Amino acid sequence: MATGSSENRTVRATETAFDIVELLQEQDGAKLHEIATELDLADSTVYHHLNTLIDRRYVVREGDVYYPGLEFLQVGGRARERRRAYRLSESFVQSLAEETGEQVQFIVEENGYGYHVYTSTGEHATSIDTRPGKRIYLHANATGKTIMAFYERERVEEIIDSVGLPALTEHTITDREELFEELETVRERGYAYNWEEHVEGYCGVGVPVRLEREVLGALALGGPVERVRNEQSRERLTQRVRETVNELELELKFDTP
Repeated sequence: MATGSSENRTVRATETAFDIVELLQEQDGAKLHEIATELDLADSTVYHHLNTLIDRRYVVREGDVYYPGLEFLQVGGRARERRRAYRLSESFVQSLAEETGEQVQFIVEENGYGYHVYTSTGEHATSIDTRPGKRIYLHANATGKTIMAFYERERVEEIIDSVGLPALTEHTITDREELFEELETVRERGYAYNWEEHVEGYCGVGVPVRLEREVLGALALGGPVERVRNEQSRERLTQRVRETVNELELELKFDTP
């Protein structure tokens, strides 16, 4: 049965199906009764949803444990190839990671969150979870801040109202006005830093990828605090990220779609 206003109506059965899928992802698989208990649903309800998802190839069963299926990989792959900027970013991400030895990501904003579209880990990189498709909070990352810095204030306010400003570490900006002050600084200099705001001991620099004033995403490079925050290496890495973004923007502007 549909719920909500006529302007924002949702279907409860669809919500339940996605609740189940998200739970399976978060817990890396679960048994039927575990799912029912966690979501406060009857076992029979969960059973029918799981059977439907299995039939559509979005869930698989191994013994008595259910997991997300590889069908999502096909959907995600198509989503990642949807825009030309996403496709072109891959080679730039890989090249910069190989050159610097650090971890590099191309991240875009969607529905108030950031999503890792392409990632590459260099030879000397500190490994943190930057898998393709990973969802992040924009306010706690260099990429997110550099994306929001070039949005209208109204759009940023909408993101904050929807997603919030949760503290991920003791360094995360959690005050609305402090964030807007930070975004003004980012807008003036053209890039953002993440000083252990997302993960303790991890820092990064992000630069927006723009085409005709539209923010398409951001390129970020990250690594351990002792390497990235060091003044000499910080300047060098920041410059290389900016140069790489400039190359990507030129290709987006002049290359035939």
